[in-house]
Amino acid sequence: MKTTIQIRFLLILGCVMLSVFSLSAQSETEVNVGRVAQGEVDFAGFKLSQDATININGSGASYDKWGSNLIYYGWIIESKSREVVWSLLDEYENDFFQGNGSFSFEANIELEKGAYEVYYTGIRDNSNYKYYGNDLTKIVKEVVNAIVDDKDHSYYKNEKDYMTIGSNDNGFTVNDGREYVDNISKKSIASFVRTGDDEAEQKNFALKKETKVYIYCQGEKEDKEIYDFAWIYNLKTHEKIWPNNLTDFNRAGGGRKNFSAFQELTLPAGEYQINYVTDGSHSFERWNVKPPHDPQFWGVSMWCDNKDMKNVSENTSEHLPVVNLTEVRDDEFVTQGFEITKSIDLRVICLGESMDHEPSDYGWIIDAKSGTTVWKFTRSKSEYAGGSDKNRIINELVTLEKGKYIAYYVTDGSHAYHDWNSAPPHDQKLWGLSLWTVNDTDKSSIKLFKVEEFKDENVIAGITGVRDNQKDYENFKLEKESKVRIYAIGEGDDGYMSDTGWIKNMETGKTVWEMTYRTTEHAGGAHKNRMYNDYILLPAGNYRLYFESDGSHSFMDWNADPPHDPMNYGIKILKE
Repeated sequence: MKTTIQIRFLLILGCVMLSVFSLSAQSETEVNVGRVAQGEVDFAGFKLSQDATININGSGASYDKWGSNLIYYGWIIESKSREVVWSLLDEYENDFFQGNGSFSFEANIELEKGAYEVYYTGIRDNSNYKYYGNDLTKIVKEVVNAIVDDKDHSYYKNEKDYMTIGSNDNGFTVNDGREYVDNISKKSIASFVRTGDDEAEQKNFALKKETKVYIYCQGEKEDKEIYDFAWIYNLKTHEKIWPNNLTDFNRAGGGRKNFSAFQELTLPAGEYQINYVTDGSHSFERWNVKPPHDPQFWGVSMWCDNKDMKNVSENTSEHLPVVNLTEVRDDEFVTQGFEITKSIDLRVICLGESMDHEPSDYGWIIDAKSGTTVWKFTRSKSEYAGGSDKNRIINELVTLEKGKYIAYYVTDGSHAYHDWNSAPPHDQKLWGLSLWTVNDTDKSSIKLFKVEEFKDENVIAGITGVRDNQKDYENFKLEKESKVRIYAIGEGDDGYMSDTGWIKNMETGKTVWEMTYRTTEHAGGAHKNRMYNDYILLPAGNYRLYFESDGSHSFMDWNADPPHDPMNYGIKILKE
């Protein structure tokens, strides 16, 4: 039973495309499809200028092999509604699809005037196979049969099984089955159909005024993980506007991981980008489970009513992030300083890897002067980013006050841009951290600077960027009793500091302050990263600031996740 939204979709699609739909008759008097290799789909089409009786005949097949059925079958859909009107699986599944090899079939059905598409495929299928795990004899037999069988159905082209469609009634004409889908694509605002493996499609478009659009998408989804799918961004704000919390995911027929989504969406005037991505398997190029009922529409199409096409334009402006730390590879540590001359709202987009509570690839932002973390990536704030469940994204607005900031992004040794060890996220190029202005006028309020050139005028003395096996000191003098801030980051574990700093009064020879585990707190990243950030009162006098590190885990040579302010690994004395 169809839902109301599905029925509405079929009516809209049919009405929108009726004005452009025309199929060219060919000289053939019957449709022939089939003789495919495993995973392929062959298709063609026909048109009826009047109601007619259709004759269907051919051969299907079912082979038991390696614990599953390899089946060959066909089906017919009505072009305007995209509905299945006949399927060999529905007609013969109980009697013939039991692993007994090829079988012949014939059927006569009544079809109404209209256009139709015919499909035929061969696919390995587990749904009909009954496996007896305790039967050792059956297991051995399966292995032996596989070894001696010189017809490996995984690779060879099946030249035997096919399906033929014909009619003795007048008004039956044959076509290639592509024109209806092609006409929809031409009529669409954007359309990516018949998509193959490892594709990434996108198109920018503008709407001159508020417009109702219709989105029809098919893709691959298993449990909570989505591999082939579409999304729409607002180009100006980079806010994801589709899918949203009203998007319905429905079964698309065939294998359980085939899904479809149809939605009406009213978009305000603005500039947008629609995207569609696929992973490395199961697509129109080659299926690894039963294909969907409507395989040519594997992808996404978006259109509007004919009267609203005047609102659509392809003229869009270039929109770039103001801070761009993206396309980050394995074992990278990247940073960018930026100064804001007034309080503004920024959109932060951060894609990273997180399997549990602690992320592996992530970003953060600190106040350059105080070292305080003002924003950081956490799994609890993140959402699923497509592909593997460990791909996570945060897309949110933050308000930053006037000041200087440093953005960071770090990756571990696996699963990053261009080197994924599981299914990549949908928007691969955004792997990393990027900042986007909400208002174009705010771009002039942001200036970039190199982190290594940043100097804080409040620093009295400092030893930062400390490497392994380093022991340094710096002298400083206070003309009067002063309240100073000590900002120190080092390595500590089990109650002791491995990388630590201290201050000595050079007139008395006494240590007046020391960085200890108990006086520090977590500095972000690995638990052993420790931080002291507080004020002390020092009398007038001459002092020496020290910092010492051991032989591992230091600036640019971390053996665990770095602290949130790695550039300041070491110690600084700052004015109040």
